[in-house]
Amino acid sequence: MHYTAKGRNRIEPVRYGPLTLLQSTFYESPRLSSRGVARRLHRIERTLLKAGVGRVVLPQNFPHRELLQYLRPVDPIPFWRGTADVLALGALKRTGIPPERGLVALSAPRLCPELQTTAQRLCPHIRGLLIDVPGEGEGYARWLHEQFGLPMFPAVLNADVTVAFGPGGRRWGQTLELYGPQPDLAGLVITAPELDLPGDCDSQLLALLWEQGSLTHRILCAV
Repeated sequence: MHYTAKGRNRIEPVRYGPLTLLQSTFYESPRLSSRGVARRLHRIERTLLKAGVGRVVLPQNFPHRELLQYLRPVDPIPFWRGTADVLALGALKRTGIPPERGLVALSAPRLCPELQTTAQRLCPHIRGLLIDVPGEGEGYARWLHEQFGLPMFPAVLNADVTVAFGPGGRRWGQTLELYGPQPDLAGLVITAPELDLPGDCDSQLLALLWEQGSLTHRILCAV
């Protein structure tokens, strides 16, 4: 849903690669009261609902997110968690550390699937991993070493980057918090340079493409 201070409300289909969306432009007249703004927004929501829409992609400057009643904004957190290895490599690059010299810590309250996938994807690229998971972390670190031959470092050392999949645990170096209502990507943004996506909502569009299986790690990078 786009937002504009002038023009008129309209709904039209738009394609982003294999993804087809109904694009709605929300026009807020300066003469509208706050109640009128809510009514106009809810009319658009109901129209989109009748067309089979359940979720909405919102630009960063959309000022009425809290007024939505029927449509759910797209949540990019599952996408970020599923591409945490891309973010970790981007964080190493930002700090000027080549991946083959980088030490990455993965932290979580439990051994979640996203942490395991991230660890296995990072193994061919980095110097070593630190697994910070209560109880299960040491055994999983041994398994990774047996499978990939990558050194596993104890928590007494400092990592260059920490990727956290939940609260608790320790943090070393540049930290990415990929959970909760306010995730923190430390200023990084995942992009797909091969795709022509609008910059004000590209994370949400990438999340939808990720859900559909239309993205590969090959075309993603973190900057």
